[in-house]
Amino acid sequence: MNSLRKTLAEKYGLVADIMHDDYFFVQLPENEDHSLKFLESSLPECIRVELAECFAGSVIAAWEVPLFLLPQVLQQAHDESC
Repeated sequence: MNSLRKTLAEKYGLVADIMHDDYFFVQLPENEDHSLKFLESSLPECIRVELAECFAGSVIAAWEVPLFLLPQVLQQAHDESC
């Protein structure tokens, strides 16, 4: 999780706001209402990504992303937000 946090910060500008041993949150750029939660998945070789409302804490959507696809998923999300 530490290496993922570092990559998100360095490459995509997503800095972890709240960190725990098995998950962390990042605030979405220019969006104070939603955050992404990255946590360990119950599926092998995957990471779980949840889109949540910041204040209510409710999960809007969740994805189980294979680790080998995570760079492409993050790059696509970054490109679409620019």
